[in-house]
Amino acid sequence: MITLENKFQKSIIWSALNKLMRFGLIVSGVLVTLITFVSVIARAFNFNLIGYEEILIIFAFWLYMFGSAHGSFEDSHIKADIFIISLKEGLTKDLVIILRDSLSVFLGIVFFLWAIQLAKWNIETGQVTPTWRIPVLVSQSSLLFGLGIGTLFNLVYLYNKIKRMYFKWIKKVEINELNE
Repeated sequence: MITLENKFQKSIIWSALNKLMRFGLIVSGVLVTLITFVSVIARAFNFNLIGYEEILIIFAFWLYMFGSAHGSFEDSHIKADIFIISLKEGLTKDLVIILRDSLSVFLGIVFFLWAIQLAKWNIETGQVTPTWRIPVLVSQSSLLFGLGIGTLFNLVYLYNKIKRMYFKWIKKVEINELNE
């Protein structure tokens, strides 16, 4: 019997990325909530928190991208499944799944390359926030993380699905699908 989980998924790196994402989700989620709560209370007492949005947006960006990467890790992110659901089990359905996931990986790579260009541009131009003069790269580097890690997870899962399809349709071997 063939298992779909590969060596990378059993590695310390895989486990560390999962823990990093969970930690990042918790910390950034708590900070977004806390900053928003403090700003509401401050407004109620007519206390002006100048520039709090600049700090809030950093954690909001990171929260979003940690969530995006974690969705890719769980293979639970939004997918174009409506067509796939309507297909009967078989080779056609498996090929459409491979095509869909290949497009996800391709677009992830394209967006990651754009994020690199954006980061490079931010470094070259020295973009900073207006009030606190925080480099814009601090928030936008979350794009590098989220797109890079999310694409890595999608690539691993695409590899697993290609491996599954190979053994299922070419080698005609029974597959242990506990890891899908």
